[in-house]
Amino acid sequence: MDYQEIVEIIENKRRFGKKCGRDIMIEALEKMGHPEHGMRVIHIAGTNGKGSTAAAVDRMLRSLGFTVGLFTSPHLIRFTERIQINGEEISQEDVVRLGQEVLAVDVDSTMFDDSLMMAILYFQEKKCDYVILETGLGGKLDSTAGLDLVPEVSIITRIGLDHVQILGNTIGEIAEEKAGILKPGTRLVLAENDAEALDVILGRARQLHIPVVESNSKTMEHMSLHLMGKYQKENMATAAAAVNCLAFRDRDLFLQKIHKGHVMSSEEFHLRILTGIKDGIRRVSWPGRMEILSRKPFLMVDGAHNPQGVNALHDSLLEMYGEGPYHFVMGVLADKDYHRMIQTMYPIAASFRTVTVENKRALQGGKLASLIQGDGVEASAYTNLKAALEDAMKEAEEKGEKTIAFGSLYFIGEILKLWQN
Repeated sequence: MDYQEIVEIIENKRRFGKKCGRDIMIEALEKMGHPEHGMRVIHIAGTNGKGSTAAAVDRMLRSLGFTVGLFTSPHLIRFTERIQINGEEISQEDVVRLGQEVLAVDVDSTMFDDSLMMAILYFQEKKCDYVILETGLGGKLDSTAGLDLVPEVSIITRIGLDHVQILGNTIGEIAEEKAGILKPGTRLVLAENDAEALDVILGRARQLHIPVVESNSKTMEHMSLHLMGKYQKENMATAAAAVNCLAFRDRDLFLQKIHKGHVMSSEEFHLRILTGIKDGIRRVSWPGRMEILSRKPFLMVDGAHNPQGVNALHDSLLEMYGEGPYHFVMGVLADKDYHRMIQTMYPIAASFRTVTVENKRALQGGKLASLIQGDGVEASAYTNLKAALEDAMKEAEEKGEKTIAFGSLYFIGEILKLWQN
């Protein structure tokens, strides 16, 4: 099989298996001889900010001299984006080689399971110092929770109402699912959260006697951030807290990487860690998150795909550019709370242009446009993404305004692919 054939087989698997991902991964890794054993893992769960936080931890550790494996999802353009070492995507040849090995494992696996198995094999081969694993859906039953090891650090980012059909109808219920990644012996780094989420997560940590570090976005006030958006201060603070936690836990390993052959005082050690964190914050990148593709005419894309994400985008736009108005291009999945999402943007919207995402779970663009029109806001449905973007950018440019495309990460991926071409 060639690369395209392997990827098509994996991507066409069903989204959910007969068993939960955790149990599938336990079975698969047992059959594979537990390639995860010996890995130093940073495990990340949450509703929003997982990807940006993972990317930031990755960049900070690389700035300190470590070899870092990064597993994230979904991919925006290429399947290989999901599996990276030191910022380099896995090669197509390695996808073919490892993909065939993974497909030969006789379990009822999903696309996410196969991708994770491939990542584990790849990170083991390359002898990564640290491996960052972002959960897919949830936490307690997620495939990443099936590894037979205790993470060095477990990170839980902001909790919000998303995937309520699966995870629960309240912040507390969803927080309980996310806190399910916690295992005795790990350390928890916890992002700023609502009181309801904090109560649940901290209660779980106390029950398991897990030390907790709560991050504080105020520590980023004088930092030079590369990623745009008000909410990125929170994600960077969480990542920085995680790296500091690792430096405390794995001090000898950190000293091996950074001491440059001479003895370091505690003050020198902590200063070097801070320098690595600052360098990581300045250099981290995460495509599709408040990413400006064009300045004239202006086009920004953001993968805000749930109410909490849209609130963060809304607040960031106000902070950076004022009240607009903005011309929005939007594509979402039908299982999201899209009505709350559009209502958030009404006060700063000049117009909406909607499209149908290329996904089985997509909400029809026409249905979304009709809903917006019914609320008394200008909206048009398009069957062609390129035309929707061009029309929005042309109108916005003529009026001295800005175009913002947001919604599903699959939708953002379509735009980035179109932009590359």
